[in-house]
Amino acid sequence: MSTATLPPPLTKKDFQTDQKCAGAPAAANYAILSAVQAVFPELGIKKENFVICLRIGCSSRFPYYMTT
Repeated sequence: MSTATLPPPLTKKDFQTDQKCAGAPAAANYAILSAVQAVFPELGIKKENFVICLRIGCSSRFPYYMTT
């Protein structure tokens, strides 16, 4: 019988960085970033298995705000 322990479940904080989100706090960037950081842990996927690809523009900084 295995006595290996499972790692603790991921939380929103596990996907956050120390980078401050650029732009106005009322902009959609904050809401989208917060929602993604909250949903990723619920998917049950290892953090290192996520890939974030974006186009140019304001959203291109999104990966800097995520720890994946």
